[in-house]
Amino acid sequence: MKMKYLFGALAISALVFASCGKKTGGCYKGEKAVVKDFSDSDTCGIVFQLEDGTKLEPTNLAEFKGIDYTNGSLVWVSYKPASGASTCGIGEIVELRCVSERDY
Repeated sequence: MKMKYLFGALAISALVFASCGKKTGGCYKGEKAVVKDFSDSDTCGIVFQLEDGTKLEPTNLAEFKGIDYTNGSLVWVSYKPASGASTCGIGEIVELRCVSERDY
């Protein structure tokens, strides 16, 4: 009888854990962002703009291949502040932890 409850609890835990990342595209503590492509300038590249208007300049974008970085694309991002000088000068310097595409 105890095994039955244990398996039930494990199944519920697995479902809860699996659904947690779906709201953020699988990015833990992900935030909604829009891709801004400043590649036309001499010093800028891809920048992410959060819903509150904050712009993020990633230092490790090359680690996240297979993402649509077209200007205006919608993504989830999680990040941590990074040290270093900004080459673009329009946002915060960050190290990306996760990037995933979002639908809306």
